[in-house]
Amino acid sequence: MSAVKLAKYQSIKQSVLNEILGGRLRPGDKLPVRTELLKRYGTTRVTLDKALNELIAERFLTASRRTGTFVAPRGQAQRIAIISGVAELPGQLLQRYNYLDMYRQLKDFLSDRRVDTLPPSQVLSQPALLQEYDYILSNPLSEDELASISVALKQRERIIPLNRPFAGYNFVSTDHRQAMRDLTNLFLRELPPESEIIYLDVKFSEPLYIEPVPALRKSGFIDACAEQHRFYRLVNVRLLKHREYTEYNIADISELQALSFQGTTPACIISPSKCFTGAVLRHLHESGLRLNRDVYYADFDNYDSRLNTGYDITSVLEDFSGIAAAVAEMLDTGQLLPRFVPYTIINNPFTKRGEE
Repeated sequence: MSAVKLAKYQSIKQSVLNEILGGRLRPGDKLPVRTELLKRYGTTRVTLDKALNELIAERFLTASRRTGTFVAPRGQAQRIAIISGVAELPGQLLQRYNYLDMYRQLKDFLSDRRVDTLPPSQVLSQPALLQEYDYILSNPLSEDELASISVALKQRERIIPLNRPFAGYNFVSTDHRQAMRDLTNLFLRELPPESEIIYLDVKFSEPLYIEPVPALRKSGFIDACAEQHRFYRLVNVRLLKHREYTEYNIADISELQALSFQGTTPACIISPSKCFTGAVLRHLHESGLRLNRDVYYADFDNYDSRLNTGYDITSVLEDFSGIAAAVAEMLDTGQLLPRFVPYTIINNPFTKRGEE
């Protein structure tokens, strides 16, 4: 289908939906016959049928060959499935408490609907379960997992990936690539050209971290360096398996520890996750290196860095409450479109230095 026809059917769908949500079409009202709708929207039968069929699948309309198309009654609440693997992966809880909060808020926002949480293993073994739901909210581990959900459901429009901006889906997500580009540029604008710029490149050997996100963030880092014509170094790091954790460490940064930071120009280390922050700060302290003097450091989602580390870490904060609210709004209005949720960058070390 061409981009023009896609835009046309979406505009027709949204026009009918606006009439329903605005009260101009009420439950039980009959839509005009197809010939009148074709004339009103200046379109083809194929395009019109696609728009109306999606509204029927989303339970805003009902239709039969004999009686026509009607606005559906509102007595039946939407049925929502949240596919979440957090409960099945206790080793990830340390890194994913933000997602737990997001799921709790989603359930609060959607309290007037039937909401069930399904573990991925259950969906894998019983894919037909998904047919019982109007919408599927998923935080998939990979695009392959998302594709398997699409095959089971047969309508990807009803799938909303959470914090995963997969093309072709109506996701609600942080723009991970742009967020890392902005974070990296904050340092590139201030540090001299000879400063070494280092990125902690997560390797995936039975990972605890979710692969698509650091891959997008790595791309954002490289984008910024390319735009500023800056050389950079990728340093391999690894999150330890749950059984390898110690009281003080969940990360292997041995490749970073092998580097020397004894020059007169400050270096910069950028991490795609706060999971490496404790190990990096410990290494800097043991090496006699001063944070934001000898070495600058930044990460993601370090909301309580002063409390947890004693330092104000420069960090991108994702808005998980905003993601939950945006999903609820999307389901309330029926405006199913990909959406990025704003993020913030806190603790700019160059601003803070100017205040000292």
